[in-house]
Amino acid sequence: MKRLLSIILTAAVLCGIFCLPSDAAYDSAMEGETFYSDCLLLVSADNGEVIFEKNARKQTPPASLTKVITSIVVLENCEDLNTTVTVSESNIRELDGTGSSLGGLKAGEQLSVYDLLCCLLMQSANEAATTLADFISNGDREKFVSMMNEVAERLGCTNSHFVNPHGLDDENQYVTAEDMAKFLTRAMEFPAFSEIVAKLSYTLPKTNLQEERIIRTTNNMLNSAYKDYYCKYVKGGKTGSTSVAGRCVVEFASKDGYNYIGVALNSVFEDIDRDGVEENGSFIDCKTMFEWAFENIELVAISDTNQIVAQVPIKYAKSTDYLTLSPQETVYSLVPVGTDSGSLLVEPIEGTVPESVKAPVKKGDVICKGRVLYAGETIKEINLVASRDVQRNFFSFLGSIAKSLLSSWLFKIVALAVIVVLIVLLFMRRKKEKTRPIENRDYRVLNYSDFIKLKK
Repeated sequence: MKRLLSIILTAAVLCGIFCLPSDAAYDSAMEGETFYSDCLLLVSADNGEVIFEKNARKQTPPASLTKVITSIVVLENCEDLNTTVTVSESNIRELDGTGSSLGGLKAGEQLSVYDLLCCLLMQSANEAATTLADFISNGDREKFVSMMNEVAERLGCTNSHFVNPHGLDDENQYVTAEDMAKFLTRAMEFPAFSEIVAKLSYTLPKTNLQEERIIRTTNNMLNSAYKDYYCKYVKGGKTGSTSVAGRCVVEFASKDGYNYIGVALNSVFEDIDRDGVEENGSFIDCKTMFEWAFENIELVAISDTNQIVAQVPIKYAKSTDYLTLSPQETVYSLVPVGTDSGSLLVEPIEGTVPESVKAPVKKGDVICKGRVLYAGETIKEINLVASRDVQRNFFSFLGSIAKSLLSSWLFKIVALAVIVVLIVLLFMRRKKEKTRPIENRDYRVLNYSDFIKLKK
């Protein structure tokens, strides 16, 4: 399962997923749902389709979601997760007075990189973040932060920037929901990360300074004891919160072969249902998006290569005046459950269709762009191609060229010029003959005896 998940997510990144359309496919369908977060994103981890979004490109503080990027840098640069690391006094003291989320680590305590990642991702321990950052960069914090920003640039997360590894508020540290989906996608490629974020609890082994102890996740969407938040489809993610960032979460969920990433940023923590208990709006929003998607949409073939969807005039063809067009490939998309082919419409996109095409044409040649419509909304853009080979009629082609030449202004001008030149040359020749000297003219000279003979 973990290997399959890694393959899915890797393919998604390589295909350049999470490119937001102007309107996500099911924004209007989800308008009836109640949401509490300022920024939301639901995206398919299978094919990159954005199902729902709200302010998904708005820059906002990431809080402890920052630790997803911190983990990526650690996992990309540490081959042996059993390597022992020592927590320094400064790793803890720099967090004094910040109101940080801490994991209870002690100065001088020695833990493996794996155990520190568990503290980082499950407890959201900020001293684990500073310790890991200094370990990877040999104490050069600026270098580690630079590595975080290099990861962001490499993944195409152009609207995100980092200045620390733990997520404490800073005006120069920000992300978007769209970028957070990319970060989680990359992180889930590492088996250690996907394993850790799926845990409800973990037993930290005995260290040189502390006895064996149990740590628990802050991700209550994994915990069935939290009925308002629990979603059985969630396989792991990361939480975060500060007074400025609000409540935040990024999650991966899977059901029956369908995989989604949900992001909720800058959400509320208040008594939403008026039961006297404050609720985390980011958990509720993420759960709402996941459950709606699993219940309401499915992946189906929305077009296939045998489907004739349009035609365009064709010139110089042997046996036809029109070229038929089909989708370039079989296209799959997420559509409402129960949708049949009759509910979908494939049509050319105006402005991309040529007035005509010229033979010969090979089957599969791209002719124009098309779009697949459901309920009047575009859910996918595709290429439309020639559905068959069309040979050229040679004589028709030559006749067309001749006709084109004869009717062209250039031909008419050249022909007129040639006629004028010929007339001028003829006139000049005649004039030359009239002015030639008599001695040079071609006369037959007769003597008297010859003249008498001719006369007789």
